[in-house]
Amino acid sequence: MLVSLTEILENGSIRKRRPYMKLAGIGDLFIPHQYIKAGMCPDGVSVKTLDWETGSFEELQNINLLVEKHGSEAYEVPPYIVEAVKDADILVTQFCPVNEKLIDACPNLKMIGVLRSGLENINISYATEKKIAVLNTPGRNADSVADFTVGALICEARNIARGHHGLKSGVWIRQYPNQGHIPDLSGKTAGIIGFGEIGMKVAKRLSGFDMRILAYDPFRKTVEYGAELVDLKYLMANSDFITLHARLTEENQHIINAEMLALMKPTAYIINTARAGLVDETALYEALKNKKIAGAMLDVFEKEPPGADYPLVTLDNVTLTPHMAGGSNDAFFNSPKKLAAEIEKALKGEMPRSLVNTEIWEERKWS
Repeated sequence: MLVSLTEILENGSIRKRRPYMKLAGIGDLFIPHQYIKAGMCPDGVSVKTLDWETGSFEELQNINLLVEKHGSEAYEVPPYIVEAVKDADILVTQFCPVNEKLIDACPNLKMIGVLRSGLENINISYATEKKIAVLNTPGRNADSVADFTVGALICEARNIARGHHGLKSGVWIRQYPNQGHIPDLSGKTAGIIGFGEIGMKVAKRLSGFDMRILAYDPFRKTVEYGAELVDLKYLMANSDFITLHARLTEENQHIINAEMLALMKPTAYIINTARAGLVDETALYEALKNKKIAGAMLDVFEKEPPGADYPLVTLDNVTLTPHMAGGSNDAFFNSPKKLAAEIEKALKGEMPRSLVNTEIWEERKWS
């Protein structure tokens, strides 16, 4: 029986089972609650789920942007969510914020699991103070973003979106902003900024195009897939394509600024599917407007949605998409299974790879 506290082994000895626990999962428009329920099945844990009802994707996006900029305390969690999860030992969410109020409403809470790598919606410091473990799901959309990045790179350099838009508008376009230097990938150099799970997967894919791979990552001493670890200035000056995959921090805000852009080849492209804040948009706009670089592909913006009069939107040498790089169905629907495996490790007494606040491990509230 799952609720039993002991089990009898074949030799007749008795071994304690871990305490029976309750897991509450909060779904949303991207990962509905039934996918959390289907993916969450740790031994000895009961699972109940519900959806955070935001009404529309636009409303959810606006809340996410608010939380991304100002943290979990910027949003008031609806009372029905608080009521539904108040007896949880384990709380799983993707985008719904877990703030002080929600943590205080769950006196039995031992673990918070996040169905993505981003943690802006979790009050980590308060959870740590309460000795509550916080787990995320790093790399859950690594394949999705890596696939998208390579597709976006080709789309921008080969004018796929421009040609498509022209035909949809009844125009047969044969002249493009990069006319005269429309490249093949073979023999070109790709510079990858941020060599975590996504950056590595991008390198693996681009190496298949017989490209030289440069990597910049101050936290890495070795890199894979034939990449060369170099400093940022060298990467900027020697790459034909630059892709960004770093997590945004205070230290790397606007790491791509006017000085870095000035180092780029006039035939080079920059692709950002990570965070808008990594790039100084004003400097990028000036570089593109004055044809200092060949083009850019952007999936993220300082203001979302940017609007038709947004400076970068008005340029003809940039391809734009609405923050969709990580949005494949596989990335969303498989993440509960990936997080469940990490939760299972924690419940067995093994420190999970995705434990964020490792300092509480020895003082955790379960055994």
